[in-house]
This record gives sequence, structure tokens and C-alpha cells, in this order.
Amino acid sequence: MKNPILIVLIALFFSCSKNDSIGLEQPEEIETIKIPSSSINYNSLDNWAFHPNKTTILSNYNLDIDVIDENLQVEQTIQITNNSNTNTGIDVFWVHPTQITDNSFIGNVDIADQPSTIISLTILAQGGLLSRYGRMYAPRYRQSTGLVYRDENIDKELQANIIAISYSDVKAAFLDYLNNHNNGNKIILAGHSQGSYLLGMLLRDLFDNDANLRSKLVTAALGGMGYVYAQEGEYKGGWWKNIPLCTTTNECGCINNWASFDEEQEFIDINFSLPEFNPYLINSGLVYRAFDENQDWFVQDFSYYGETSTPLENYITPNANYNLGNGANFIAFNGLYNVRLKRDGVQKVVLSVDHNPLINDQRPNDLESEQNSPNYVDLGYHTKDYHIYIWSLMQQIDEKLNNCQ
Repeated sequence: MKNPILIVLIALFFSCSKNDSIGLEQPEEIETIKIPSSSINYNSLDNWAFHPNKTTILSNYNLDIDVIDENLQVEQTIQITNNSNTNTGIDVFWVHPTQITDNSFIGNVDIADQPSTIISLTILAQGGLLSRYGRMYAPRYRQSTGLVYRDENIDKELQANIIAISYSDVKAAFLDYLNNHNNGNKIILAGHSQGSYLLGMLLRDLFDNDANLRSKLVTAALGGMGYVYAQEGEYKGGWWKNIPLCTTTNECGCINNWASFDEEQEFIDINFSLPEFNPYLINSGLVYRAFDENQDWFVQDFSYYGETSTPLENYITPNANYNLGNGANFIAFNGLYNVRLKRDGVQKVVLSVDHNPLINDQRPNDLESEQNSPNYVDLGYHTKDYHIYIWSLMQQIDEKLNNCQ
């Protein structure tokens, strides 16, 4: 006769094998992806928008700035040396924002199918002035389309795999630069929008746990990247464990982050479709930890402009649309806007901009057209983030270089 106790034990064994434990909840499967190796050859200069070994529009571009007063006269000309091909001991690694002609689908776009001229001009308009500090390295990469960052219904695993392709290119380009060209130089990381998010992952992946690499970092300028979180009262420990946001203008190895909106705009809700909220990217090591809405607050760079409204120094824009001044490629409007860090609670913060012309001020409001953009409600002055902040960023970089070398 068969032992009934033995039968019960056998049944329990197979039940346990199927469910992993008796009377315990199943552990959740860890949501992770494998970061691919890039298929792009960054030894080829064809895959760089700007590179010191490549002749481009930036190579001999005049970076001088004509400051235009309220009567449209030149108040002063600020001379900026172009060091984009000169080894000064400081290098700039720039990652451009989304610049593709078709944003109607979810996926990646091959480099060959991207508008190379528009990409180069966008980098020049936003970050070309940073080449005053040294050689400019700006890779091309397989961009993710805009919907990857904005579609709230996107499958998180699909989103992570698409972003990982873009990231793999940026990482490969940076490693090509680091291993073949850096030679001990200091590094300025800078980008905008999608480019900033990819740099955010690069900082976490390569810099965050590498003290030697962090010692090379002058600053990481991550313009147009909203919802950088940290524990309340702290400026690190959210996306990055060891890299803080800048809290003083002369601090090195930190992050300058800002997102520009109009003073009259309402604060927008959190866009949880952004990569820092993707569990697959978090668990794959590209974000330090997940956002905790019960204890985290959102932070932006307040080291130059605080919460008190103050005149914006030198809003800088390419002169091509205005043809003002004495023919400089860039023009600046000093004091045409007011600016402040605007906060409403712990999870709503923006760089707030207010048009504030003088009486009979003839200077054009370069931000006005942005208010007619379909993206204005959600993104504010997003495409003008660097026009608004580049001068104050350069002032801070100057202080950092004086303090940290």
C-alpha cells in the first residue's frame, strides 16, 4: 500500500517547483535589457558632425557677439576665440537634440537618413560658443524619434531598447574620443533635449563610479532635461549617485541643468514617458535609482540665477534671422528679459523667463514665435534653452576653470 504521507509530500514538492515557494508571493521579474554594442564606426569622420580632425563650418567660424541695445545699435562686441581645432587642454563633447524630419513613428533613424546640415547648424547655434574652451567633438548617432520620449502609452521595454540603441552610439563615440584623443584633457559635456538624456546615461554609466573620470569633468551642461530628482534637501542621489547638480558657480564635476518656460505658464504635470522613469533603463544601470514621489523633489541649477527675478544677461541668438549690428555671427540682447528659478512645491520647478523691454525698446522678442509652437504648452521655450542660458553657462565655466585646475 502506498504511503499517503509520501504522496502528499510529493504533491507539495511539484507544487513548490511550479510556484517556487509554498505560501509565499512570487518575486517580481526584474525588468532589464542588454545595452547593445554600437554598430557605428567612430574612427570614420563621416560619423561626426564636428571633430577637430575634420574641416566643417565650425572650423573657421567667427564666434564674436554684437550686443545690441534698445535702439538697435551695437553696445559692444564681445570677442570669442574659436578653439574648436586647438588643443587647449580642455575638450567639449556635445550631443545634439532630436533633429529629424519624420517624428511620426516610434523607433530609431539611421544616420544616413538624418538632415546633416540642420544638425550641424543646430549644434552651432546652441553650443558653438563653447568651442572657445577647446576642441569640439560632436558625434552623429541613430536618433530616437520624438514619440519615443513623449508617447505616454509606449511599451516601456520597447522604449528602453530604442533609447539603448541611441545611447550605444553616444557611448561608443565618447569612448573613441576618450581612448584616442583625450590624452588627459579636462572635459566639458554638453547637450540638449534627447542629447542631454543620453549624456545623463553616459554620466551614470561611465563617470558616476569612476573617480578618475569624474576628476576630468569640468561640468555637464544638460539643457532642456526636465525632472532631475534627488532626495529632498539634496542635490545628488537621484539619477546619479556621486555626481551632484551645481550649487555654486565655481564648483567642478557637477551638472548644470535647466528647462525654460514663460513666467506666465502654468506648471505642467510630470511626463512619466521620459527615460529616467523607465524601469528597464534603471535596472540596466543607466539610472542610479527609481524616482520616489513620496520623498524626492525635482531640482534645477540655481547657482547663477536664484528665485528672485533678475535681468537676464545676454540672451544670445544667431544673427542670420536679424542682420543687426556690425556683421557678427551672433547677437545678444542684454536685459531684454527677466529670469528666475520658479518653484511651486518640491516637484515643480522651471527656469522662468519674462519679456521685459525698456520703453520704446526696438529689440525683437526672439521668444515670441515659440508661443505659437504646438509644443509650447508642454515644453515652453525648449528650443531656445541655450539662447537663454549659454552666457551664464560660460560665466560659470570660466569660474570653474579658474577654481578647479
